[in-house]
Amino acid sequence: MGKTIAIVGAGEGVGLAVAERFGREGFQVALLARDAEKTKSLANRLAGHGIKAQAFKANVLDRPGLAAALGDVKQSLGPIDVLEYSPLPSGQMPPPRVLSVDEQEYHLELNVLGPIAAVQAVLPDMLARKSGSILFTGAASAQRPLIMTAPFGVAAGALLNYVRILNRDVSVDGVFAGFVAIAGIVVPTGKDDAENAQFFPSEVPRIKSEEIADLHWRLHAERRDSEVIIGDIDRLYAIPGFY
Repeated sequence: MGKTIAIVGAGEGVGLAVAERFGREGFQVALLARDAEKTKSLANRLAGHGIKAQAFKANVLDRPGLAAALGDVKQSLGPIDVLEYSPLPSGQMPPPRVLSVDEQEYHLELNVLGPIAAVQAVLPDMLARKSGSILFTGAASAQRPLIMTAPFGVAAGALLNYVRILNRDVSVDGVFAGFVAIAGIVVPTGKDDAENAQFFPSEVPRIKSEEIADLHWRLHAERRDSEVIIGDIDRLYAIPGFY
């Protein structure tokens, strides 16, 4: 049985690109997301490229359910060698002056508690084998928060600090944890930028999803940098009214 990557929050953007990149390296792929039909469609697309992939239904806001879904992955595909976590937030992002506890709680569930639950579902096995990678996709607001995405940035910063201390803790036992921060807008593989152009000015850096996937592969393969930023963070934060 080959190596397995489990992608939590798998979609047509980063998740699919990461699946294709690791699949080309011989990994079998577990795709976990809320929408079972869409996830099955992605698995079929991967199969069309000769990549063994299987879809699993999971909601990261349901922590016991997420842990159970990752358990199902292990039952079906064997040990999880790499975990990649990249679900996207939804809904409004109010500025700090009106941010409510409930609104912030959602982002903490999505970007802090969900990741911890996913990690605890796979980490004991990785530590026992003294091998494995735990990868996260986030945004540059983890390092430099934006008013316009305040609740997401608060949670992203907490997640980044979790990854930093997690990597220091587990690296001595052969496990790697890394964080890819995106300073720009993701353009999925094979898609144009028409939809993004409606909402984001042309000055916002566009980053192809396959570039992010390549970076995840480098983090896993080299195990050197645990925190990287892709895109032009200075250009992004220099846009008038954006910061």
